[in-house]
Amino acid sequence: MLCLLIISSFITGAYPSDILAQGDKTALFGQDASLSCALPNASGVKQVTWQRVRADERVQTLATFSERFKDHVDYQYVGKVNFTVASFNSTSIVIKNVTFEDEACYICSFQVYPVGPKRETLCLTIKGISEITATVSPAPNSEPNITVSCSATGKPTPILKWKSTEKELNLKLFRSHNFTALNNDSSSTTTSNLTLPMSKFQGKYLECVAESGSVEDSFPIHVLGDDKVNNVTSRNNIITISVIILVIFSIVIITVIFFHTRLNGAISRMKSTCAASDPSLKQLEY
Repeated sequence: MLCLLIISSFITGAYPSDILAQGDKTALFGQDASLSCALPNASGVKQVTWQRVRADERVQTLATFSERFKDHVDYQYVGKVNFTVASFNSTSIVIKNVTFEDEACYICSFQVYPVGPKRETLCLTIKGISEITATVSPAPNSEPNITVSCSATGKPTPILKWKSTEKELNLKLFRSHNFTALNNDSSSTTTSNLTLPMSKFQGKYLECVAESGSVEDSFPIHVLGDDKVNNVTSRNNIITISVIILVIFSIVIITVIFFHTRLNGAISRMKSTCAASDPSLKQLEY
């Protein structure tokens, strides 16, 4: 964000501005963010423009308002950016359903004739949790254990906790592995893998709790008991045996048909040979 401030100050620093700017400095993931600019006693304004600048990217034009085209949103941002106020002395936009990619500095620009452009910058920070998922699977060994895995993506970096029957688990008692990855949109994904004994947790609910700043989200997991696992295994065995029987039966039928066809062909050839060698037999056929 510091880089964005430096870039935006370079862009706007060439012209003094008496623009009154206000709006959301911080927004939660999935919510809407509003930005507004006003130029009191404006005269000679020909066009009002909203632009976005992010680090390592060129300035992008989001929306414009002019006497000829009125309010116009660039085709790339239709449905994402909407005008709520559009005039030559006041302009407001709303950014819908913000994501971490919407974290940027936004520039409102009033094109004043003959003075030139007057600009102001508002920088927006996105926080919160965008996703949380969890799975449970058999542990990769012969022990009757399970491995529960939970991943949460957010900003700031999510912190994961495990709970069972509303009590936080003491991770020192179990094998656990946590790691964090940085994403391209500046968010982070934290993953926790926890190995637990099936005997203590079968049939119970576990809860993965993710905290990112003031935002909290959770994902419940039901650990199936042995009877569920056995039922699934039995059904799989029945299906497998049925398929094998069907395949064997099909092979037998095809084999019988094949030999029956060959036998009929051999009998026909024998009759033809006998008829050719003994005319009396040929007459008998008729």
